[in-house]
Amino acid sequence: MSHIKDTEQKISTGISGLDEVLNGGLIPEQSYLIQGGPGTGKSTIGYHFLEQGVKENESSLYISFGEGNDHVMTNAKKLGIDLESVHFLDLNPDTDITKDFETYTVFATAEVEGSAIFDPIVEAIEKHEPKRVFLDSITMFQFLNQDPYQTRNMALSFIKYICKSGATLLMTSELSEKSTEKEATFWVDGIINLEFSETWRRLSILKYRGSDFRSGNHAFKIGKSGFELFPALRPNRYNRQFLSEPMSSGLPELDKMLHGGIEKGTTSLITGPSGVGKTNLCVQFLKEAASRGERSAI
Repeated sequence: MSHIKDTEQKISTGISGLDEVLNGGLIPEQSYLIQGGPGTGKSTIGYHFLEQGVKENESSLYISFGEGNDHVMTNAKKLGIDLESVHFLDLNPDTDITKDFETYTVFATAEVEGSAIFDPIVEAIEKHEPKRVFLDSITMFQFLNQDPYQTRNMALSFIKYICKSGATLLMTSELSEKSTEKEATFWVDGIINLEFSETWRRLSILKYRGSDFRSGNHAFKIGKSGFELFPALRPNRYNRQFLSEPMSSGLPELDKMLHGGIEKGTTSLITGPSGVGKTNLCVQFLKEAASRGERSAI
């Protein structure tokens, strides 16, 4: 594990809760895998990732082996995610890339398909110089070559090329026993795992090279605001930076007796018989805090 500080050199995923779990976000120019079953929200995380890049004036590229551009845009818009400024590379079977598919032989697939797939990718990277790349999904590499060794080399070459170009790579993968999906966990720098059951949806980080992260299962939901993650609560881990100074009651005479007020970060007990004004005195402190724009609780 590298010794970079968690607060340094990280980019936002576009999901505040996920950034919190990742201790600030993703390390740039590394590769990450989002794995999970159908409908768990893998692509939605990718949408947020690309949208955040656009918000930060970064070039973002979506590489799709399945869904077409219009379908992706429609789905993202339903979730309140704007992908209008994202560059798309549509490599699904409906495009012209595989127009001569019927003439391929089983022995030539790797040579013909491999070239047809990678040439447009290289061209798109050189043209758009993206800082963020989202691939949906890595499963396609398995179908480009029947030889596991060649499939591995093809996928590793792709990952290395994208990251060496200066981009941060996010990829999706189905949870299965297929060799490609299982081996992919060793190829990437980080793994985000998604699960969906009858009772709740949960996210966990299984791997993150170069950084610490918040372990455990974190609940999430997908709605009109897209993907929302709720980091699991951690006991005895709550603190807030503040300046230790007196808080005024708003009553000059009382503040004088208290040498300026009640000290921040302390606990005070107000005692006395019924009707002497204990509650009124407490409310006075809250009223004064409100006048300073501070939040209080009763």
